[in-house]
Amino acid sequence: HYYITNNLREMIFGLVHPLLDITAIVDQEYLDRYGLKENDGILAQEKHKEIYAELLNGCRYKVKKIPGGATQNALRIAQWYLKKKHATTIVGCIGGDKVGEDMREQLEREGCRTEYMVDPEATTGLCAVLISSGSNSRSLVTRLDAANLYKHSHLVSDSVWRCLEESSFFYMSGFMLNFSSDTMVVIGEHAVEKNKCFMLNLSAPYLSSLFKKVLPYCDIIVGNSDEAATLAKNFEFNTTELHDMIRMLADMPKVNEKRKRIVLITQQEDPVLVYSEGKTTEYPVLPISPEDIVDTNGAGDGFVGGFLASYALNKPLEDCVRNGIVAAHMIIQVCGCTLPIRD
Repeated sequence: HYYITNNLREMIFGLVHPLLDITAIVDQEYLDRYGLKENDGILAQEKHKEIYAELLNGCRYKVKKIPGGATQNALRIAQWYLKKKHATTIVGCIGGDKVGEDMREQLEREGCRTEYMVDPEATTGLCAVLISSGSNSRSLVTRLDAANLYKHSHLVSDSVWRCLEESSFFYMSGFMLNFSSDTMVVIGEHAVEKNKCFMLNLSAPYLSSLFKKVLPYCDIIVGNSDEAATLAKNFEFNTTELHDMIRMLADMPKVNEKRKRIVLITQQEDPVLVYSEGKTTEYPVLPISPEDIVDTNGAGDGFVGGFLASYALNKPLEDCVRNGIVAAHMIIQVCGCTLPIRD
């Protein structure tokens, strides 16, 4: 599933929460010490501050530092597939520290174009990814810091707006709605005006009132079954049937009538559901032995990255979905969003 894309003209632009993932395999005692649960994700509280100091400055666990943040990961994976330098543009806020600069350098080495806003007074966001030894379940503890300080003025600066104008696909997550919903609307309006593709990951369905602000611009919506169910409840769809939820989500008001909305819903080991052109199609995921699963944290990001890369190449929808499934299968067999080294 490598692509030769020297003639690629369609660039992907992402508004992201840039985070450094600090991944470690830990025992239950460590989770208990900080009151953490398996298969959970929380924002860091005061009692969690020591986690980052321990993992960054040396501890008894083997630690791996990898660029993270869901949207940034998806764009890194798309870039890995597309190969052409600067096929993806990553926009977000980092701190004026070595963590942020090291992350920028790694993404540039991977071929991504980074247009980070730098807040010299802030620290770059961190996510502790704590994988339970024996079960491969993970607990995420996120400290957003600079990631939450993105300013709209940065988007409309000459260099960043030029990147936006050169792009044909826009991808961002629901997490950005809390602090950048107006910026997302401006990107959506540009997508409608130029008939470009606007893709949104549900990510944070509890922000349902803000979703209503951005959904009219969405050409593609992606999420998992739990996120879809939460959004359906908040939107008062009055159904517990997943296929009905997807159809109703697809049928919500849309500004750009030139593009029919597509909805993609993943279900872990169950088939991916894809609603397009008035019908839902199921795509089975690839089988995998439990002992081959290392870390499920990046599965959704892998799916989006693989899908986006194919979609940017104007591949048939079925091929885009299958490539997303292949990418997710690849990512869950490594620690974090670790990209294979090319030959």
